Amino acid sequence: MSGRLSRYLHVGVLACVFISIFAIRIYRIDEHFLLLEDQIRDWSIVLGPFTKLPLVGPPTHVGGYTIGPAFYWIMWVVRVTFGPWFQNLPHAGGIGQAALQSGADVLLLYAVWRRTQSVWLGLATAVLLATAGYDLHLAAVIWNPMVGTALAKIATALVMLGWPERSAAGTAVTAAVAWCGVQSYTGVIFVALSIFVAILVPPFGRRDRTMLLQKARIIALVVAALQIPYMLHQLSTGFTHSAMGAVTGSVARILTGQDPPQLTNSWAGYFGAVHRIQVVPWNAPWSVWALIACGVVVANRYRRDPTLLAVTLLPQVMAIVGYAFYVGDFLDSYYYFSLMPAAVLTVLLALTAVSSRPIAQTIAMALFALSVAIAPARIAYAHSLPRMPEYRLLVDASRKIAKVPQPMREIQTEFKLPPTADPAFVYKILGGRIDSASPFVAVIKSDGGVAFTKISP
Repeated sequence: MSGRLSRYLHVGVLACVFISIFAIRIYRIDEHFLLLEDQIRDWSIVLGPFTKLPLVGPPTHVGGYTIGPAFYWIMWVVRVTFGPWFQNLPHAGGIGQAALQSGADVLLLYAVWRRTQSVWLGLATAVLLATAGYDLHLAAVIWNPMVGTALAKIATALVMLGWPERSAAGTAVTAAVAWCGVQSYTGVIFVALSIFVAILVPPFGRRDRTMLLQKARIIALVVAALQIPYMLHQLSTGFTHSAMGAVTGSVARILTGQDPPQLTNSWAGYFGAVHRIQVVPWNAPWSVWALIACGVVVANRYRRDPTLLAVTLLPQVMAIVGYAFYVGDFLDSYYYFSLMPAAVLTVLLALTAVSSRPIAQTIAMALFALSVAIAPARIAYAHSLPRMPEYRLLVDASRKIAKVPQPMREIQTEFKLPPTADPAFVYKILGGRIDSASPFVAVIKSDGGVAFTKISP
């Protein structure tokens, strides 16, 4: 096959996969976009100018906030890029986030393809990640854990493609992407640290002390530079606004002996998340042992490839150990979204870890076929999870209300919205104005119609 034809084939495969998984993720998003408190808050922020963005990330459910503004930077770019096509409505952010996730999956596909010389293994990786039900349910929602996961995939792909080995710039870009993932969602820290290890392992193995120190210095400088906004925020608040107080408090309690390490809970939390994200809608309680067995196989088969082990096994081990220092619940599977590429690659690499290349390729083809065969059930499961079908009613009705040359005192709905939803949010984006002195109240009806009520003075 000629070089040009080969390039066309690569581009064609990657483009087809991107279009397919992107379409699955945004299917009818304008009808059921999940517009809740986090989405309203974050989209409101990125609707403003870049200079008004916070210097830190979104608040966390355990108190504090993420340690940098990367999530808001990325979503601001999404808003500027995709927003004008959709009147800056919130689902534009979901579409942009889905595009980022799909691009990350395709880059990881290409990286696996190049690293293993198996397009089938790359395709199976992309399909298993993109069609995982719980992940798919949230892939097109404006939410920082999903952006952090996309960045974790990109950083993993860059390592597998050898970017850090090629140049100092490749090292800097890879480290920056990984750390921006941490700024987007703190749970990405285990992937980011593993990425740093993967960058440092090759010169360490070669006993190239000069290169090892250079790469370590680049990583440190990149992290320090990305933390400048956080330091400016702390200076502006007099260091009174703690970022991750709950996390540091948990670590302190365990290190001082107030609580024992939560290793059992961490173990159960991780493998429970793998089951919910990658196995459901099927029930396979043995999947935990299957993943462990695959990890043993990969550790043995790729023992001479520490870089690959650093982006597959190491993040999972670090997460189990790291979360053992967290005194809290482990019921939220989204803590572990960024670890799913490592888990999926562990299984796929183990199942194809045979000495005969033709047999390995045949197994990879079968795994890809299996991933496609189970995709419909996983997609159906994603569609069964809670959505917000009222979003379409809000958008259609808000367009009608915004055409009325009068501000509204209030926007009400005949139907029940989730507690954290705001029926006036879309109306205000479309140019409508809420004025407490206005005598008009707009009521959005269950059929999408609008009734206007005038309140007597």
